[in-house]
Amino acid sequence: MTKLTWITPIVFIAVMLGGVGVAQATGAWITSGKQVVVAGQLTADDIKGSMTLQQAADGVGMPFAELVTLINPPDPSLLTPTTAFKDLEALVPGFGLTAFRETLRTYLAARNGTPITTPTTTPPPVPSPTAVASAIPTSTPTSTATHTSTAQATGTGTGDASIKGSMTLRQVADANQLQVAVLVAECSLPSDVNADLTLRELSDTIPGFDVQVVKDAVARLH
Repeated sequence: MTKLTWITPIVFIAVMLGGVGVAQATGAWITSGKQVVVAGQLTADDIKGSMTLQQAADGVGMPFAELVTLINPPDPSLLTPTTAFKDLEALVPGFGLTAFRETLRTYLAARNGTPITTPTTTPPPVPSPTAVASAIPTSTPTSTATHTSTAQATGTGTGDASIKGSMTLRQVADANQLQVAVLVAECSLPSDVNADLTLRELSDTIPGFDVQVVKDAVARLH
């Protein structure tokens, strides 16, 4: 009877630890501190500062390299699978976990085919006094032509005319108030594509890609 008293708790603990070990070995569970994360079942709101990049990537069901592309660090080699989100502020200037969750949410929605409403709700830019003055009808058509040329040259407008082969994907995304990752996905480009190459350079290396693909993608997102 005495032996059963101390053997029973030991057997119970062994069974519990064995079950967790099997689940981790098969990749069904991911542990982050005291939290148990089910692989492929995380949402953007579940990302915590104590999680590593690999745990988050596994949790949302995406490759590690794809997650790093969304973070957009100046030097991707500084980020490893064991890097924690709470350490990213020291490695990636301007990184914020709250803003990243929104970026990840938008990207996952685009990848899963869910309509993205964020770009359409962004308020339009406030026109400058020069643009307002130029829009006033005058007796000569010369002023109207000058205003149109200036707006396109500064790159502040959106649409086909402002997208040129000398621009990078990042510049196109910024000019049209889009996330770089969302524009990359809409253009059907690889998630690890270099967003700082010009559209002309990308068209030379990626079959079937050209400036018109980017123009069409921006039009769809707006």
